[in-house]
Amino acid sequence: MSKYSDWQKGIANRNYHILHNLVKHEEINKVIAVDFLPFNWKRAIKTFIYDQIIKDTRGKIIFGDLTSRCWQISSKILVYSTIDSMLNKERIISELKRIIDKEGMNSNLIVWNYNPMFVDYFNQFGQKLNIFDTVDNWLEHSSYETYKKVLQKNYNLIKDGSDLIFTVSENLKQSLFSNQENTYWIPNAVDLEYFQSQTNISEKLKNIPKPIIGFLGILQDRIDDEILLYLAKKNPDKSLVLAGPIWKNFPKKKFEGLKNVYFLGQINHLEIPSLYNGFDVGIIPYKINAFIKSTDPMKYYEYIAANLPVVSTPAPGIDRFGNLISIANNLEDFNDFVNQAIKGGKEKKKDERIKILHGNTWNDRIEQMLKLVNAKLNPHSHSER
Repeated sequence: MSKYSDWQKGIANRNYHILHNLVKHEEINKVIAVDFLPFNWKRAIKTFIYDQIIKDTRGKIIFGDLTSRCWQISSKILVYSTIDSMLNKERIISELKRIIDKEGMNSNLIVWNYNPMFVDYFNQFGQKLNIFDTVDNWLEHSSYETYKKVLQKNYNLIKDGSDLIFTVSENLKQSLFSNQENTYWIPNAVDLEYFQSQTNISEKLKNIPKPIIGFLGILQDRIDDEILLYLAKKNPDKSLVLAGPIWKNFPKKKFEGLKNVYFLGQINHLEIPSLYNGFDVGIIPYKINAFIKSTDPMKYYEYIAANLPVVSTPAPGIDRFGNLISIANNLEDFNDFVNQAIKGGKEKKKDERIKILHGNTWNDRIEQMLKLVNAKLNPHSHSER
C-alpha cells in the first residue's frame, strides 16, 4: 500500500510498523515488500520517474529492467517496484516468482496484502497462506470513487480467498467481512518505548508562542476545517500548529490572515516525538463519515504515548481510551475541552496514559498476528481462537 522509499524518507504507517517488527522475529526469514502498484497512468509515470530516473529507493539493485526494480535493503528485506500493473499484470507474477525462487523463499511462503486494487496473487506462488490486512475501507475513500465497482469485486475475492483477514476497526470487520470466521480485529498500536525515551522539543516549534494546540496528519477533506478555524479565532493567545502534507482538497486559503496558525509541512517519523513534546494538547478534528468510521487513527496512540491530553470528534474506537480522550460533539465543546486540557497540564493523567498503552505496542500486535498465522500453518498444534 506504500512505497518503501517513502518509509526511507520518514513516513510511517501501519504496514511500515508491521513489516519492520515482523523481521525482528527469528521465524521470519525474509520479506519481499511490493511497492504500491500503480492503477492509473499518472501514478505509473511518477513511479517510473522515482524508480528509474531519480532512483529514489536506497539499496542494492538485484533485479531490474525498463519497468521493474528489486532492491536488497537488508539481509531480510527486499523491495520490488514496477509499473507493469498498467502494462502486463502477468509479468508482475512472473518476476516475483523469479525473485522468490532466487531467494529460496518457496517453502512456507506467505502472501500478506494491504492493497485491495491488486488481487492477482491467489494460487500463483504456491503460498501456504494468504493474509489481508485491512487498514481502512477504500470503498468510502474519496480518492477511489471511480474504482468502486472494481473494489467491491476485489473485496469479495479477498473475502473468499484469504486464510486470515485482519482489520484495524470493528466497523471494518462488520462492513466488509461480516460472518467471516477467519477475520480478526487487530487495532493499530504505538512504539511506546521510543516515544517515552524522547525528551527534546522540535526546533520547528522554537519560534512559535505557547501554549500550542497541535495536530499532525494529512491535511485533506476528512479534516473538519470549521473546527480549526473556530479554535484559531477563539484563542488568539494560543498557537494552532498544523503539521503534515497539505492536499489540494484542504481549504488552506481560509486560514490566510490568522497570525496564530502555523503550517509545518511534512514531518519525518523520527521527529514526531520531539514535535509532540512541544504541544500542550493534541487534537483529532475529523469529520465523522463512513470512511472515518472504518479507521483507527494512530494519533490516538501516539498522542497518548507522548503524554498529551487529547481532544477529538467522536471517531470510532475512541471509547477504548476512557477519559484520556475528551470527545466533543460541537464546536463549543471542542474549544472548551481544549482549554480545559491546557489548564490541567500534561502531568495530570500521566500514569493512566502509560498504563493503557501497555498491551498496545506494535510488538504486542505482531505477537497476536503471528499466533494466528502459526495456528493456520499448524492447525493440529495450535488453537485458532
